[in-house]
Amino acid sequence: MKIWRLFSQLIVSLACVFGQQPDMDVVGSCSRYKKSVFEERIEFGFLLPGASIESRIIDNCRSYTPLIVGGHPAQPREFPHMARLGRRPDPSSRADWFCGGVLISERFVLTAAHCLESERGEVNVVRLGELDFDSLDEDAAPRDYMVAGYIAHPGYEDPQFYHDIGLVKLTEAVVFDLYKHPACLPFQDERSSDSFIAVGWGSTGLALKPSAQLLKVKLQRYGNWVCKKLLTRQVEEFPRGFDGNNQLCVGSEMAQDTCNGDSGGPLLMYHREYPCMYVVVGITSAGLSCGSPGIPGIYTRVYPYLGWIARTLATF
Repeated sequence: MKIWRLFSQLIVSLACVFGQQPDMDVVGSCSRYKKSVFEERIEFGFLLPGASIESRIIDNCRSYTPLIVGGHPAQPREFPHMARLGRRPDPSSRADWFCGGVLISERFVLTAAHCLESERGEVNVVRLGELDFDSLDEDAAPRDYMVAGYIAHPGYEDPQFYHDIGLVKLTEAVVFDLYKHPACLPFQDERSSDSFIAVGWGSTGLALKPSAQLLKVKLQRYGNWVCKKLLTRQVEEFPRGFDGNNQLCVGSEMAQDTCNGDSGGPLLMYHREYPCMYVVVGITSAGLSCGSPGIPGIYTRVYPYLGWIARTLATF
């Protein structure tokens, strides 16, 4: 699988670097996903001979309950882009789930680069449409998809957490519905925003088991100087300190945070035009603590990598 990383480096060296202007295909893709899932064409006509048939578009895009401060279980169909990454040794065995991810197209899941090749092995299975791993009668539609390949950003070098972003390609296309459809990629710089949503099945505290239920939490932006100060002793993982151009410093003053098992999951914002959609602005990368008030975590920004994402989706 490491050959994909070399392939990625070749792509980047040959391709031109994308600028920071909004990619109109990113905007268009988000609109297409919304239309395909939430808009329904209804045909009607009068019951008279020769009467014309007319049609009307019904928009079922509705907002979810606004997220308040504090961790809460996710609602059914609230995060249909949420993915869980794992490894299944053979088809008859249970999967070992260890990271999160976010569906961004029919075949690709965005995640953290360090999730692709973990201590438990290479990722080879992705679950979509899940809500509670311990329940069989919930309002969900879980399904496992096998992995065709994966690719880490060429700038990522283990054990460092710079450019900690990667893509997983599924062996088959996902059929979009209310339980499974992509999150939108960011079409503008998110650094002027102060409030975000993190989602995952990670543990709720150090040394605790992962949560069986999908959880959501509202987090706040911290000044870059906070993470710069906290990373002064993390020489191996962050030898150059905090990178404000490609990373976000996000946390909470309350005992709520992303934790073990949440890596690779999305940091989200509500879509400004479509209340039923989310924009993935960050990827959970490194935690400096786990639920400690005032200790933020490190998230990889998605916006600076739009060019690399677009090229990879087109060529990988």
